[in-house]
Amino acid sequence: MTTVQDRGRFGLGAWGVPAAGALDAEALAVANLLVGNREGEAALEITFTGPVLKARGAVEIAVAGGAFGPAPGRVLRLEDGETVALWPGAGAARAIVSVAGGIDVPLVLGSKSTSFAAGFGGFEGRRLQKGDILPLGIPAGTPLARPALPDLRGMDEQEVFVRVLPGPQEGLFSEATQAAFFSAPYRLLPESNRIGFRLSGPPVAAAGGAGELPSEGTAIGSVQVPADGQPIVLLAERPATGGYAKIGSVIAVDLSRLVRARPGSLVRFARTTVDEARRLFLERRERMRRWREEP
Repeated sequence: MTTVQDRGRFGLGAWGVPAAGALDAEALAVANLLVGNREGEAALEITFTGPVLKARGAVEIAVAGGAFGPAPGRVLRLEDGETVALWPGAGAARAIVSVAGGIDVPLVLGSKSTSFAAGFGGFEGRRLQKGDILPLGIPAGTPLARPALPDLRGMDEQEVFVRVLPGPQEGLFSEATQAAFFSAPYRLLPESNRIGFRLSGPPVAAAGGAGELPSEGTAIGSVQVPADGQPIVLLAERPATGGYAKIGSVIAVDLSRLVRARPGSLVRFARTTVDEARRLFLERRERMRRWREEP
């Protein structure tokens, strides 16, 4: 499950176009900066089992977000004809692999991201296969000598805490239901994918039936609750619209941590506010700036 992804294509939901893009936006930015690319350049997203890459000419690569390959979080130079196996380490679920110059595939609706739902973008609109040859662009800068931030070199978390803002239909859930949602752990199911992370735990069905609402636009990180009461966190390949009640929305800072979790991990939710979410986002951006500008 290796695909070409950048930040995704936005502003096209009214036409039913999924955003797509890397699930782990933070890892995408860091991996690209490591090899001298712009933060949003197209890279490879790998899931559970990484590929074996062979260089045509000398190239620099970097892995961020998960412990895949021999040097996660550091720049690795491959000479012409050299190969590297990006096998997963302990706890590795997903990572971004950047290559100096970026993956130079055509833009489709303003993005190079692979969209499975639409069948376009990336490399021929599909996951990569043995024998595929990926063209590279021209690096925008020079690789960094320093490693990635510690939490972006791959961590093994068995329990993930994520903060959520109130969802647009929070009022449809009783106080008792909301209390259960925020107090009990949910297990991440193996049926999870780029559309959404499916969870199993105490049911939190909305009053009056969760499947009877008019469809509306969906947002990444929305925690929707279908009729069975088991939450789904919507991700990059989510449908443009949906009619299930949404009890909350995972904040941007915690969404990257959530998508690094392996099936079977426990997920706990906590309430937060818009002001707190903004503060945490600005703190992360400042942390990234300091790391990028280190001598």
